Amino acid sequence: MSQPVQPPQRLVQIEPLNKPAASSAASETPAIEIPKFTDAWVYRTKTRITFRKIASFFYARHSYGAARRWVLSSFLPDRILYRWKPYQRGGCNRCGLCCKLTFRCSFFVENEHTTACMIYTTKHATPPCVVFPIDPIDLREVQREIAPAPCPFYFEGQPEHPTTWGAVKAELRHALGKRVDKLKEAFDF
Repeated sequence: MSQPVQPPQRLVQIEPLNKPAASSAASETPAIEIPKFTDAWVYRTKTRITFRKIASFFYARHSYGAARRWVLSSFLPDRILYRWKPYQRGGCNRCGLCCKLTFRCSFFVENEHTTACMIYTTKHATPPCVVFPIDPIDLREVQREIAPAPCPFYFEGQPEHPTTWGAVKAELRHALGKRVDKLKEAFDF
């Protein structure tokens, strides 16, 4: 049984930083028409991308960072995962360099005016892309790959537990302390 075809989506795009100045009415960047796709196509494409990432472990350092982002975004609780977000500054300028690091992402589309991700605003959006950048380690790793082009994201300050392992340990200590307090209440210590 075939999945129903979804209607094309129009994404609102941020204009590139290096766009020449012109009159605002005549120079509006047209939105990219996202081609129609089915759930089955998305899952096949994600499977192909996964195998390409696994194969690239043998020749690309970026694959280890991509695997780290996937593990952190898939398994960490939001309280730990988003602890760096209040310190994050800058924003995505839609340059698309992070979508073309080891290989060009199959969901990445571009024209002469702008770029877009076909699945970023759908239920199929991948967690590592949605939460990027997770922390300064993540940002440094991507900056190393796209240098000299700068990514506009940066961090000012740091949370109480800047490392992921430190945040996990603090969360475990906090949860254990709550359990001990409950036991003390139950047994009137």
